[in-house]
Amino acid sequence: MEKIKLYIDEDLSDRIAVALRSKGFNVVSAHELDMRGKADKEQLAYATKHGRVLLPRNVKHFVILQREYYEKGMSHNGIVVTDYLPLKELSRRITNFLNVRQRDEIKNSLDWLQNYK
Repeated sequence: MEKIKLYIDEDLSDRIAVALRSKGFNVVSAHELDMRGKADKEQLAYATKHGRVLLPRNVKHFVILQREYYEKGMSHNGIVVTDYLPLKELSRRITNFLNVRQRDEIKNSLDWLQNYK
């Protein structure tokens, strides 16, 4: 099974990507890739093109986008959404998620970071 490569949306701090990389995870952020200001569809398309699971904070938009992808038979590498969490707690939950989930388990699905306390 293949480890998840994560793409953090612009609505989360790029410091998270730096911290997670220091733990050995393959993580990039929209801030680092000059993807700030891009629409949600563009963020998901970028993540898909580059084999990454997308982590956004705007839950409502991505629940709708997940449904749209499903209804159109489109594929993506997975979405794991979160609401606001303090940076330390967010980093801890992402670490838990990356330690227990595999790439093939989340493909074409939407998961909640709150499940990884």
